[in-house]
Amino acid sequence: MAAPSTIPSFLLPRGGLSKSSLQYLRITPRRTLLRHANFSSSRTSHAAPTKPRVLEKPDKFRPPSHPARRVVNLNKSPRNYPGPPPTAKEIEDRKTKRYPNMFPPEGTVLFKFLTNKGIHVWISMSVLFSLAYFTWSTNFKRTSPYAHLLPGWSQLFSSPISTVSQFFTVMKMHAEHTTVVSKEKRKRISDDIDKRKEYRIAHGLEEDDRVKADDAQATEGVEGAIVEGADNVQSEGTASMRKPKRWLGIW
Repeated sequence: MAAPSTIPSFLLPRGGLSKSSLQYLRITPRRTLLRHANFSSSRTSHAAPTKPRVLEKPDKFRPPSHPARRVVNLNKSPRNYPGPPPTAKEIEDRKTKRYPNMFPPEGTVLFKFLTNKGIHVWISMSVLFSLAYFTWSTNFKRTSPYAHLLPGWSQLFSSPISTVSQFFTVMKMHAEHTTVVSKEKRKRISDDIDKRKEYRIAHGLEEDDRVKADDAQATEGVEGAIVEGADNVQSEGTASMRKPKRWLGIW
């Protein structure tokens, strides 16, 4: 028969608690309760006079990365990382320093040229007027029979008055020629319409409106004569009524 194995003492169940441990457990809960009571009373005493904090209702969803208000100090100079802040001499040198592929610094001629609105307007209008004159002159030389009478640009500086008068004379002749051409074109169109109408009347495809107009005029003449005779008879039978005189169109 095998001998029973011995069990270590730390694995065996412990007996009842000692008096010192029981006394400690009785005192500890009282201390924690007193501590919590003091902390809660001090917190309520500090928060009593102030109103509860209420968050402002946002007008729409704004993520933390895009707040509604961004506090920016405009007077604050930019920070340079890394290194110390630039000196006054370095700041002055930057105004005249030219960097590659960058806008020219202030105070230079190129900066004034690029930022002047009057120069840009003058260049734009000059280009537009040049293109318009080139288009008009090309069209005028192709369509007008008086294009060879236009004065040259060299005569404008030697005799400007005669050059301008000759230019307006040529333009007047061109306008008269355009009017004559348009009249002839309208006349050809109207003649063509009349010929087509006569062709339809001759072949019985359409009735002649001129015959209808003559018949209508004859009937209107007869009716007018009848009405005039009736008026004469009525005027002879009854005396003419005198219109009353009115003042200011009322009485």
